[in-house]
Amino acid sequence: MVHAMVLIHRHLAMLLMVLGLQTCVTAQTVDWTNGVLPILQSRCIECHGPDTQESKLRLDTMTEALRGGNSGEPVIIPGDSHRSYLVERITSRDPILRMPPDSAPLSDKEQALLKAWIDAPLLWTEAKVALSKTAITHWSFQPVVRPRVLDPVDAKPVDAKPIDAKPIDVLIAAKLREAGLTMSQQAEKRRLIRRLFLVMHGLPPTQKQVDHFLADQRPDAWNELVDLVLDSPRYGERWAMHWLDIVRFGETNGFETNRERPNAFPFRDWVIAAFNSDKPYDQFVKQQIAGDVLGEPVGTGFLVAGPNDIVKGQDPLLGLMQRQDELTDMVNTTGTAFLGLTTGCARCHNHKFDPISQSDFYALQAVFAGVEHAERKLPLSPDATRRRTEIEDEIHRLRNDLSQYARQRGSRDSVNAKENIEDFPATEAKFIRFTISATNAAEPCIDELQVFSDNQNVALASNGASVRSSGDYEHPLHKLEHINDGQFGNSRSWISSVRSGGWVAIQLPKPFLVERIVWSRDRQGNFSDRLATDYRFETSLDGDEWKQVASSIDRIPFGNGKMEIQYDFAGLGEVEMKAAKNSLERIQLLEKEKSILLETAKAYVGSFKKPEPTYRLHRGDPTASREQVAPGAIAALGELRLDNASPEQQRRLAIANWIVSSDNPLTARVMVNRLWQFHFGIGIVDTPSDFGANGTLPSHPELLDWLASEFMECGWSLKHMHRLILTSTTWQQDSRPRSEAIQKDSTSRLLWRFPPRRLEAEGIRDCMLAASGKLDSRMGGPGFSAFEVELENVRHYFPKKDYGPADWRRMVYMTKVRQEKDSIFGVFDCPDGSQVTPKRSRSTTPLQALNLLNSRFVMQQADFLAERIELEGGSMEQRISLAYELCFGRTANNSECTEAIAFVAEHGWPSFARAMLNTNEFIFIP
Repeated sequence: MVHAMVLIHRHLAMLLMVLGLQTCVTAQTVDWTNGVLPILQSRCIECHGPDTQESKLRLDTMTEALRGGNSGEPVIIPGDSHRSYLVERITSRDPILRMPPDSAPLSDKEQALLKAWIDAPLLWTEAKVALSKTAITHWSFQPVVRPRVLDPVDAKPVDAKPIDAKPIDVLIAAKLREAGLTMSQQAEKRRLIRRLFLVMHGLPPTQKQVDHFLADQRPDAWNELVDLVLDSPRYGERWAMHWLDIVRFGETNGFETNRERPNAFPFRDWVIAAFNSDKPYDQFVKQQIAGDVLGEPVGTGFLVAGPNDIVKGQDPLLGLMQRQDELTDMVNTTGTAFLGLTTGCARCHNHKFDPISQSDFYALQAVFAGVEHAERKLPLSPDATRRRTEIEDEIHRLRNDLSQYARQRGSRDSVNAKENIEDFPATEAKFIRFTISATNAAEPCIDELQVFSDNQNVALASNGASVRSSGDYEHPLHKLEHINDGQFGNSRSWISSVRSGGWVAIQLPKPFLVERIVWSRDRQGNFSDRLATDYRFETSLDGDEWKQVASSIDRIPFGNGKMEIQYDFAGLGEVEMKAAKNSLERIQLLEKEKSILLETAKAYVGSFKKPEPTYRLHRGDPTASREQVAPGAIAALGELRLDNASPEQQRRLAIANWIVSSDNPLTARVMVNRLWQFHFGIGIVDTPSDFGANGTLPSHPELLDWLASEFMECGWSLKHMHRLILTSTTWQQDSRPRSEAIQKDSTSRLLWRFPPRRLEAEGIRDCMLAASGKLDSRMGGPGFSAFEVELENVRHYFPKKDYGPADWRRMVYMTKVRQEKDSIFGVFDCPDGSQVTPKRSRSTTPLQALNLLNSRFVMQQADFLAERIELEGGSMEQRISLAYELCFGRTANNSECTEAIAFVAEHGWPSFARAMLNTNEFIFIP
């Protein structure tokens, strides 16, 4: 028995190495009857096999055996060898999969002993306990603890000292001292106000705002200016841009068709409003995941903001893969945006760096299993509801005024393809004519035309009736003689040669007293196109004088489903007729406004259904289902206590509450780090969406935790955090370089100065419009497009060549087209929404310079700026000074003025304006 166990442990070592573990096993004497397991001693041998996912894991103890490798498969399930992946591999008949590799398979006896070892659950009790107590040591998974910040001067807590001793500054200064550095002096007021507006609004301050701040000598002048900036709606537009990058917002579907999402914009507007109203961040998070439950239905636009392949095809496997991609996008974005974790990396195997198992990934996927890409009808806002009531009241009043001229339409059912019956008072006729004025599609097609007299079809050709028409559609199947041949179906029908105004007439062998006509598009019900929707039937005794006996006027309009009122103003005088027609036109305008109002109550914010079961997928393959997984969170950080029967909304609300729980160590840290990044150009953690082991360490860990704890304690107020940062000495430092500091910290990571940087694409474009005076500050609603769109099945986007007032709104309102970039500003590292962008790159390329110098948009705005300078300025010197104020927020010095006058004299104002818009000073945050 001992010899057998030695053999098993030798093979076990090989197997576990190939399964993603590394080990060396030394077996000692085992008394199996007393239930004593062999002792595993590590010699740390590294070995990789074909199924390891390039993982390395030590197997010192049975605890490591229970932990398993990175494949995501449960290597050993105590008490259940049948479900243990180890047994599956040693018993596989596939030589590629069977373990141990390059060796004879284990004998039946060896396999039985190994199974028995696994099937003895009591033997694994201690290992289970040890595994459950395994601590996660990575810094970001530790609880947020507010550090006690001491003033280095008198070692008193900073929070108890006057406002000039701020924790942010104390913690920054402490790191600078360690490096032998000091802060820079405070920036001059002109530089500060320009920096403030560019960072917080993405727009320059007006000259009036600059002059007021320069003249304000009160001690709290800066604090009041900060409040003014935070209270402006421009703040929400600027910071929403950052968030929309993080959550991969786009207004087309992406992939090959790249069709528009015309109702995606409400989510963008909702984000802007959330920032402007200082919606607490915990609510902001929850409403993006479960806003439909919390009274904020537009918030769930976050879930479906990503790309979506609408071409499903006939292959079921393709559909399964597309659905997995949709859910992975939701799981990954939720992880990166809120938790700073790359959860999507665990789709095919356990995360290589972080404590996220493959089961965790599919538990998160189960949370979103009921979410689908779709538009959803939303409840009207209070303002929209009020306007709808006003519209309906006015329509009701106008209809009452016109009621004396009304003829109702809609007392009969709408037409259908299979059979339509026209009953009318008995009328003597020899000729019956069917005239079609409109169809639901293409030229009208009539299957069989039956005319009844005393319940007998007298229109049959076999009874002597003949037929003629206004013109016949040439087709081998559809012929005029089919109209009354007594046979039914599409192949025995007639098609008119014209879509509107065509007719077919039947001449009876003699006059009959007729009272009913029956007609259809396809009596067999296989086709419903080419259906006559607007028509009339007429009878005649001589073929010259016709009398209408039936029409579509009294039917419910096709596709409408409601009664329609028509008006007859015949006989009215000129004044009365004009007034009546004006009332009717007003009704039509109001109906259109109401329709638009109700249409805008739809938004691309996803739809929800009962979740289907979620299974862990081997290597992410949708055809390789393993065990069913209940909705849950990342097990190493918490649990949701849900089961497979948990309702769809409850799942999303549970994960949202878990994310913003004060016990979650990531959420607050991740968001304050993002705020810091967008203020200073780089975060305390410079991998803002990866706080895991593959990310970078924080440059100021105590500061990060102080900010995170303050964020939660202040009620998750973003504006409060902005005020703390903006009023700090750190933020107000000068940005000019110091040679001794650059030698020690060339990237300014320790913040010995404010790091200057180039504006993003949106900021550059918006600042140009502000300088030229053409900026349209209208907020919200459908955006403007940078493209001319070719509306084929596969959309083609061509950059605009001409620009007008509709294009002069802020760039946050430019329709976000995936896989395409604005031809001018897109080259400034502007993401297209196909993937999350937590941090934009800042490249410098020749194309950027060419676009800023020669593009039609920039040249147009330069011309407008030149016109503004000439119109609003006085003397040459005054115009130059105005140009500097509009572009740089300062006056020109003597040297600049002299050079500018000479330049304008030689090249003119438009060239001067274009040069101003191309300077570093114009496009940089100072």
